[in-house]
Amino acid sequence: MEQNHSVDLYTALHRLGRQLHRNAHRLGHKEGHYQEQSRLLLLIAENDGVIQRDLAIEMDVRPSSMTEMLVKMEQLGLIRREQDEKDQRVMHIFLTEKGKAVAEESKTTNAQLTEKLFEGLNTEEIDEMLRLTEKLAAYLDAMDSSACEDGPMHGHHHGFGEHHGGNGFHHHNWDHHKHEDFDDRRFF
Repeated sequence: MEQNHSVDLYTALHRLGRQLHRNAHRLGHKEGHYQEQSRLLLLIAENDGVIQRDLAIEMDVRPSSMTEMLVKMEQLGLIRREQDEKDQRVMHIFLTEKGKAVAEESKTTNAQLTEKLFEGLNTEEIDEMLRLTEKLAAYLDAMDSSACEDGPMHGHHHGFGEHHGGNGFHHHNWDHHKHEDFDDRRFF
């Protein structure tokens, strides 16, 4: 790929990421729906009893930021946290009945939200964009993995086997990797 095309693509993707985040945030707030909390609830719903560390990795946030989010959700009565019986440093996260109800509601709201965000694309364009985005993400994950193996951690290796379910959300095979370097980025 030519250098100018690479720079143009990077710039366009960066701009698109900001636009998606801004529009998801705007639409979500208008509907009383908070995307970050919703995504976290859905991840827990798909993996009830998930380890807090794995949620931080998947959400791409610092462990301290994840603790803060979970404390707020616990105060709202959406989740409960339990220490692992064998390792007190490990915290498992479970949805409460209220959390399960909110997660179900979030699935519907997210479907409506993503439909609004991508209504400018037809099905074939969405499929192609998804294919290319996943290809690039896999390549970047592989780069991160090799950087981790070659020396100090320079990036993020998620270690999650992902595939799309029919509802448009990722389903994960949870690996338990040790990660020490997190950005506090929040993606849609």
